[in-house]
Amino acid sequence: MLRTLTAAALLALTVSAAQAETLSERIHTAAVEACAAESSKSLPLSHYSAITKVCVDRISASAEAKYQAMANAKTMSSTASN
Repeated sequence: MLRTLTAAALLALTVSAAQAETLSERIHTAAVEACAAESSKSLPLSHYSAITKVCVDRISASAEAKYQAMANAKTMSSTASN
């Protein structure tokens, strides 16, 4: 029984790691698209890049924190039911 649970946990961690990379990429892409409206073409490129970077970092961190909290809650509820 312990071997089965260990194997299942290892498989879940492997799948989670692969999904996390994909999710992180999707979050970043969405943040870049969302931040395009915040930047202005009339500003110098150096200023434009700084605004975009801060915006992307802020949105990405917020979304990743949200999805991490949801994943933690899901894990806790499935662990509690076992």
